[in-house]
Amino acid sequence: MSEFDVTRADTRRTRGLVAFASLALSAGLLAALMLGGEPRSEAAGTEAMSLAMAAPTDPANIVPVQDIAVEAAPRVLSAADLARVNDAAFTECRTCATRIQIERTVPRGGTMAGLLDDAGVDRVEAARAIAALGTVFDLRYLNIGERINLYFGADAAADGGEAATRFEGLSFRPDIERSITVARTFDDTFRARETIAEFDREMVRASGSITASLYVDALAAGATDRIVVELAGVLAYAIDFQRSIQPGDDFDILFERFVDEEGNTARTGDILYAMYDGRGDAKEFFRYETEDGIVGYYSPEGASAQRLLMLTPVNGARLSSSFSRARRHPILGYTRRHNGTDFAAPTGTPVMAAGNGVVERADRYGSFGNYVRIRHANGYQTAYAHLNGFARGIRAGSRVTQGQVIAYVGTTGRSTGPHLHYEVHHNGTPRNPMTLDLPTGRQLSEDEIPLFEAERDRIIAIRNAARPAADTDTPIVADAGNGAQ
Repeated sequence: MSEFDVTRADTRRTRGLVAFASLALSAGLLAALMLGGEPRSEAAGTEAMSLAMAAPTDPANIVPVQDIAVEAAPRVLSAADLARVNDAAFTECRTCATRIQIERTVPRGGTMAGLLDDAGVDRVEAARAIAALGTVFDLRYLNIGERINLYFGADAAADGGEAATRFEGLSFRPDIERSITVARTFDDTFRARETIAEFDREMVRASGSITASLYVDALAAGATDRIVVELAGVLAYAIDFQRSIQPGDDFDILFERFVDEEGNTARTGDILYAMYDGRGDAKEFFRYETEDGIVGYYSPEGASAQRLLMLTPVNGARLSSSFSRARRHPILGYTRRHNGTDFAAPTGTPVMAAGNGVVERADRYGSFGNYVRIRHANGYQTAYAHLNGFARGIRAGSRVTQGQVIAYVGTTGRSTGPHLHYEVHHNGTPRNPMTLDLPTGRQLSEDEIPLFEAERDRIIAIRNAARPAADTDTPIVADAGNGAQ
């Protein structure tokens, strides 16, 4: 649908009035001819023609038929002339302004008012347009980088001088499903409209084997960036992405996809099924929503995929040093116990909380440099050291959720390079994070198991019937400038 549909709708109504007036005028002239009378002058015929061809966007030019002095013997219009007049009412707009469209991008810290002011829009006009916009869109959610189309009308000066311009409206797409339009109407006010796109839902399957990486091969199988990220979240408790991913491993993903009427992928929805088979040890998980609305992923037997702690709290890192009771220290030069696991990653890489908990400390801590320690349930603690800095809001006493970014990889303290030193303690004793047998998340009750099994069997049937996600001749379209989701 056109992004400037408000103006077009008003124009269509006005053109309809013009067309009705021209038809009524023609009917009146034909009736007068049939009733008889003196021939009408050529000038009168020309006047009628001019009325019918008046600008459709100017209702003042529409004169009611009963207010026109009809002379005797009206001029007869042929069917061809009548069709030409009606066509002229819609196509030969003599007073319509030339429309100019420009694009502006919302800068960091920018506002809609500031953007309009920078584009030269009169402040009173801008305030009126923003007031109209506020009826359909909360400007607090205007994103940095949002592309805003501005429309101006340019009227040619009567004396041949510089054309005068006036602000006609704006449009933008805050997301793939919505289009927001603010337009000046024929009565010189502004009106806003929100248009919602409709998409068809389909279930598709992305499966294959690892040849390069899970990310690259999943994309090649038809998954999107968003699906791969969510897949990593589902498997994060069962697979060590730094060590377990090997060439030849198999993966399988069943997910929702929403397409437009031409078959283009607009966005993706939920993952219903995920499987990863590394060296014969297949991990399968099914999406299930409990009666109280809690969504989770469960094994075929109903065991939760979620664990108390994630295996690795940083993505895209390399395991550079393992948990060890005797390791030669790279700086001190002598052998000592290494109570954690080191993950080498570029400075600034986000570090996530391994589980839900409360921050016990977030400050400088001796040779550990910038340091965070979190207290979890069941006597567990996790520690994160050599950080470059802390995420906003992370301080002693802060509550954090599993997967929340708490800090960033750095090389502060006694460190030879950017990496994360990660420790897990249980009741005060250091434990190896990579081999720890952690408690699972929510467990299904005996009454819930039959319901889960029915949903599991339904998903299996959908999976077996789903077509490959990569089996399409249409491209994946961008999501409002932010990439396909």
